Amino acid sequence: MIRTALVVTLLAPGLALAKPWKPHPIHVIQGVPLKAEDIKPYNPPKLSPEPPVEPSEIKTVEVSALEAIIQIRPWSSPMVGNAIHGARLPIKGVVKTTRGGCSSKVWYALEPFGYLCGREANPTDKAATTESVLQVKEGSRLPFTYVMILGKDDEMMPMWTTLDDLKKGAEPERKLKKGDTVAIEKPFKWDGEDYWIAVDGKVIKKQKAVLMGGGAEWHGIELTDATHLPFGWITPDKANVYDAPLEKNVKGTPSTTPVTTLDRRTRVDIVDERMVGKKKWLKITVAEPPPLATFGNILADNAKKKPAPETTPAPVAAAAPAAPAAAPAELWISADAVNEVRKLDRPKTVAEGIEKWIDVDLGEQVLVTYEHDKPIFATMVSSGRAIATPMGTYPVWAKVGAITMKNQPYEDKPYYVNKVPWSTFFQWHNAIHGAYWHDRFGVSKSHGCVNTAPLDARRIFEWVTPPLPPGWTGLRPLELLQSPHVVVRNSHIAKQFRQDRPIGPPDRTLEAERLEEAEKRRADEATAAATPAPGAPGAPTPAVPSVVPAPTPQDPGPKP
Repeated sequence: MIRTALVVTLLAPGLALAKPWKPHPIHVIQGVPLKAEDIKPYNPPKLSPEPPVEPSEIKTVEVSALEAIIQIRPWSSPMVGNAIHGARLPIKGVVKTTRGGCSSKVWYALEPFGYLCGREANPTDKAATTESVLQVKEGSRLPFTYVMILGKDDEMMPMWTTLDDLKKGAEPERKLKKGDTVAIEKPFKWDGEDYWIAVDGKVIKKQKAVLMGGGAEWHGIELTDATHLPFGWITPDKANVYDAPLEKNVKGTPSTTPVTTLDRRTRVDIVDERMVGKKKWLKITVAEPPPLATFGNILADNAKKKPAPETTPAPVAAAAPAAPAAAPAELWISADAVNEVRKLDRPKTVAEGIEKWIDVDLGEQVLVTYEHDKPIFATMVSSGRAIATPMGTYPVWAKVGAITMKNQPYEDKPYYVNKVPWSTFFQWHNAIHGAYWHDRFGVSKSHGCVNTAPLDARRIFEWVTPPLPPGWTGLRPLELLQSPHVVVRNSHIAKQFRQDRPIGPPDRTLEAERLEEAEKRRADEATAAATPAPGAPGAPTPAVPSVVPAPTPQDPGPKP
């Protein structure tokens, strides 16, 4: 059953009001790197001219490597993409050269672009692959089945690289903790214990690895000329609505009593706004009821619960129609309870030649895609909470169909999220991607990326150009500065536009520096932990200096 209208019902006496809504704070901190001099201008790679391509009777090759590397040029050059094992790729010819370390000395020139070393593929008479690597079954929203590690906070779950490693008693590749997730392919029994074999061949115990549901059913909306802007979605589970903005320190007046409540994800048109002190109020009309489908719990047992079937009620005597309650002339709601979507004029950092760009508003936790200057799609997101999503304008530097996201070597808190679908990378390790593990879009929640519901992630991924060729698992745009731009800003602060970090992929030099700093800090902490406290048995007796040493100048450190 589909609801096509929403009736605003007046609150009856004794009806419970919505609980006070306290939005998650959006702490926008300076990004990493912290030093202004680290934000260096982008220098595109220097490429040699395209080599002449020899015609070939071979029209298609099949990838024999586990995941082949596709390069911009047929020798040592930046990677432009990857292709999965078994993918059949069309070619437009070959390049024969001893450069680049390709042992076959033959490079296949691929359609539509890129070069593949001959040792990673074999000629085939079969037709080229025509489907995307990530296949989603009808009625599903995700390309894989996932499990989540549960248990106590301090319990660790071993994960082996291969089934052979498990059988040989090898050391686990990694230990997973509560909340980590793995995309699984099939169950397996070994030596009396049950295991899951992951889609990438890794192995975990079945114990405390609980099946997850199919991800959030939420999705954003297509914007047309008929869509009223600005609009918004209700953020809390229930939000109080009043017939006028609440005046500061006014009590006992009719305006302090809500006239109705609106459910989470009700879409409302914003027709006016007013500041009362430092608090913003929105005058609204209801545009669309909240979606019927709910995510429920992330675990499959709860996700499978279905609503009770509809039945035909027994006939009853008709009652006299009740007089309809008069709807309030105006509906006002606190802006804190609405994820607002507003049209953004093209920022100066997005050049006129860029046809596609994305606005991510950290303050409102919404995302809007634009074609030229026209907004065409909008949804709610979850940006970084403990680690802020970097503000700035960033051209998309890579697209990956599904990628495992885990802590970097210089990060102290481990995490492991397997096969994150439809990841559109805009700055270093930060991406717009599908999040299958929660349904709290509209509030900050992520590790720094921009979380979207799976349906939205796929919608954005396929819209961002260039498209991922069939058989490819990821690609990098040939010209970064011409790639669709992502603008990350915060409408809730005075300076809502700023550049926190450099554009493009991770800088290897800076990454190495961060790892070196982390290793030094860890070594210092280990030394301090092993040194007995002063006065404790075994602690050295400090010498008393005969002369007070002169203070040494210290570095001023990074500016705030």
